[in-house]
Amino acid sequence: MTTDPGDDSYGDAELEAEFDALFPQGFAGADVVQELAPEGWERSPLSAVFHPSLQQVYEETLRFHRNLRDLRRANDARPLPPAPTLDEVARDFREHPVETEREVRELVGQCLWDVFSDNHEVVGPDARRLDLGSFRASGDFLAEVVNRQAGTGQYDYMDFYLGTSSVAGRADLTPVYRLIFRRLRGRGLDWVYHFPRLYAVDLRPLKESLEGKNEPDWATYEPSASLAKEQEVSERDRELAELRQSLDEGHREAVEEARKGPPPATVRAYDAVYGRFPRGWPPML
Repeated sequence: MTTDPGDDSYGDAELEAEFDALFPQGFAGADVVQELAPEGWERSPLSAVFHPSLQQVYEETLRFHRNLRDLRRANDARPLPPAPTLDEVARDFREHPVETEREVRELVGQCLWDVFSDNHEVVGPDARRLDLGSFRASGDFLAEVVNRQAGTGQYDYMDFYLGTSSVAGRADLTPVYRLIFRRLRGRGLDWVYHFPRLYAVDLRPLKESLEGKNEPDWATYEPSASLAKEQEVSERDRELAELRQSLDEGHREAVEEARKGPPPATVRAYDAVYGRFPRGWPPML
């Protein structure tokens, strides 16, 4: 990606330079470790992200089991697998030695994904966006930054893809977000919050264009096949409309719940640093 005149986004070279300026000693530099864990990483509550307790692992395993159960089709006649027990989880539970540099590097990278990706926007003093791309592209960009900082090739997009979604319940990540926002503010950057939302996209036109046609419709026209096709299209249209309605209702309910409760950790951290809520919060219906 190259920034052309009039482009509203930073180019690749600008993004790399900005991240170098935000973290001159790297994601796990001594300055970052001192700011996040002045008494040592081993004593920091944040280390629980990589060293969860047995109880935390059990609760996560149980939650995963329930999510899989909830995703089952209503007409699925197969017996439900039993819920995991604490004893079963304990048999596989292992404690691992603390690796400060790696753990801080990865946690900061995942929290950066939460801020720069996940549909949110970081904007510069000239209102141009620091756009890292899609969810996957954002993970890939952060992996490249870390590999360049550490002089290694061990990271790829999966190490930062979806940020902290799988570990956010293990510790209060607000201190990491505050660190990020302090650095953003120091560079004259701002942040725009976007409430998460799912959309149902109709990919049939794309599929049809990719498949193409070598013959005109009249050359292969069959009345019975045409009628079946029309019925199939009608059924797919109905299912897509129902799905979109369901997603819209779910979004409204989620927004209403979010407005009643406390702001997420990212928003709280932004407020602590900037002294106000970001644009986009509270979310609107």
